[in-house]
Amino acid sequence: MARLIFEGDHKKVAFFIVEGVNMSNIIERGENIFAGTAGPGTTVVSATPATVKRVLWGGTYVGTIAVHDSATAAGTSGTSNIVTLGIPLLRYPESLEINYHCKNGIVVEETGTPTHRVVWSTE
Repeated sequence: MARLIFEGDHKKVAFFIVEGVNMSNIIERGENIFAGTAGPGTTVVSATPATVKRVLWGGTYVGTIAVHDSATAAGTSGTSNIVTLGIPLLRYPESLEINYHCKNGIVVEETGTPTHRVVWSTE
């Protein structure tokens, strides 16, 4: 496991990259799952404050997954972006622990053909 820490003016976010562990089976009580498999597009996962717990992906794909702190699809921008996973991700299974509280909501943007899960919670 590797730990990456990013610090900004008002927040400190720690990312954990876990290799070789099937995190898709580890869903805790109160957590929700957004399954992104439909291809390109923007989806409002939660229009109210929520916490992005982790992103899971399997197999390979060509495209990107961008997770935003926003309540609307129109509200996505570089300043609302929490994390972007790019092309291609070759290892299976993989996950990225995020645990970031979004003050506005959660929006997921997809390009290409990504297959992934976003685990989130309102608690």
